[in-house]
Amino acid sequence: MDKKTIINWCILFFLSIVWGSSFILMKKSLLDFSFLEVGIYRLSIAFFFLIPFTFSSLKKIRKRDILPLCIVSIIGTVIPAIIFAKSQMHIESSLAGMLNSLTPLFTILLGILLFSKKWNKYNLIGIIIGVSGTYFLLQPLNSQNSETPHILMVIFATFCYAFSINIIKEKLTSLKSIEIASVTSLISFIFPLMYILTTGLKFNANKILLNWSSFYYLIILGGICTSLAIVMFNFLIKRSTALFASSTTYLIPVFAIIWGILDFEIITQKEIVGIFVILGGVLIMNYRIGD
Repeated sequence: MDKKTIINWCILFFLSIVWGSSFILMKKSLLDFSFLEVGIYRLSIAFFFLIPFTFSSLKKIRKRDILPLCIVSIIGTVIPAIIFAKSQMHIESSLAGMLNSLTPLFTILLGILLFSKKWNKYNLIGIIIGVSGTYFLLQPLNSQNSETPHILMVIFATFCYAFSINIIKEKLTSLKSIEIASVTSLISFIFPLMYILTTGLKFNANKILLNWSSFYYLIILGGICTSLAIVMFNFLIKRSTALFASSTTYLIPVFAIIWGILDFEIITQKEIVGIFVILGGVLIMNYRIGD
């Protein structure tokens, strides 16, 4: 194993720990903040952490980069931040972490359908197995299951992540990871800024001060799980492949489950079966042979 590969795997492992912890951080912050506030403050904190790099990064942006950066910002950052916070008001953090493992399945599927990526039979088999694993996580799928709409919301968020990953790999190859992260964070901050101006700066400041103990979770969530992790993730995408980078989801559910157990969450047998089937599909999908 060469030095580049070792570094890639180290980054992958670090990102898995960080993002595997983000679900419990959202859960804890939701004790005192609404789902919209969690998403808004998370994006705001990420923006402020990346400000030192923003102005120099803007100088590197060309006209053709603007649309892809907007797509990555809105679809890959803003929408998932809101959706995950909303869904975790109704489902356990460990389950949200498990569902996040669908990202590589959508990554390769969108790569094939939208970006003419080469595929083989293992990709197809892996996607089919992964989708069947989702069936276990969705059971029972009926109108009486209050979790189902929120599970579907998380699945949609993973679809957004996958689309963003492909855009970065295909359309933003000329930009450094810090440039992508800082500029997309600037674009994303438009939405928190509109919210803060609408609700009032004083209202938001008081809300944070009155719930400072919970705001610590958001600082970690925005500063490390969003800003730092996005920089490293974009860096990993550019030095490896979109599919390899999205494979952080092999380990993300593990850490999400560990945190869930420590927080006394109930993890059902069908969820364990579902996540093993999904990860099995991802493993097969990543299999490479010369066919």
